[in-house]
Amino acid sequence: MKALMIINPKAGRSNRRKTAEYLRRVFRFHGYDCDVMTNAKPREAESIARSMAEKYPLVICTGGDGTLNETVNGMTGLQNRPPLAYLPTGTTNDFAESVGLSTDISQAIRDALDGTREKLDIGKINGRCFVYVASFGAFSESAYQTPQNMKNRLGRLAYFLECVRELPSIKAHRIRVYDGQREVCRGSYIFGAVSNAVSIGGVLRYNRSDVDFSDGMHEVLLIKKPESAGMFRRTVRALITGDYASDGIEAFRAKQVRFESEDETAWTVDGERCKPAKTAEIKNIPYAMEFILPKQLPSAS
Repeated sequence: MKALMIINPKAGRSNRRKTAEYLRRVFRFHGYDCDVMTNAKPREAESIARSMAEKYPLVICTGGDGTLNETVNGMTGLQNRPPLAYLPTGTTNDFAESVGLSTDISQAIRDALDGTREKLDIGKINGRCFVYVASFGAFSESAYQTPQNMKNRLGRLAYFLECVRELPSIKAHRIRVYDGQREVCRGSYIFGAVSNAVSIGGVLRYNRSDVDFSDGMHEVLLIKKPESAGMFRRTVRALITGDYASDGIEAFRAKQVRFESEDETAWTVDGERCKPAKTAEIKNIPYAMEFILPKQLPSAS
């Protein structure tokens, strides 16, 4: 069987076993003749997926969340979308953790070969798709500011350290938030996320039992600008424990949400920068992408 493999050789920690030739040999042994395309430039994976994916019964994406995002954006416009197997080799791998994909390359390959097909929701912000999160503010820029060598040595800890370092200079955005035509909340926020994940940026987490990847809904989380030391402490405690019933946090679920900001706000999608905008229209696209996932999914916790 033919398969298209899109690989980012620079993602995550260097490992010879993750080279294109190694992966090609392994999949050939299991009956897949892979055409390997390397994602070396920004948006190249998206272009490859858009122009080639429809010709194959299977697409295999190897890299980090950014490579996955590009591949999905390339595939969503296709009339006949093949299933997508994802081999996570990035540094944080939020999507992989959420759906139970292993970051051990050997196990990830076994899951791709023996897994089950599941149609999952994705999101769209101002016309661009995202797999698991669109966010702005405090924790969104850490992925870009943390040095690559620090990411490779410390993994998730690097993101947490960078978030702590940037707290004194965080800019608050005055935003009105609408669920359809109904205003849900307004205020000054230092962070916001619309997600379909249990982990965001390796820093924020939801209880697994609170997230359904195929229910047509996104989780919306907003962190208010702290007005006092007490509010700041309560907010930090809530973020650590995952109990978001705090006066410093707005949390709800929505199919479609609109953010109207007084200034241009820089959003990221799956950790990749978007063009700043005053308005962000975000909607859930149910059952939009068929992934190959492990037969044994993570238990709710």
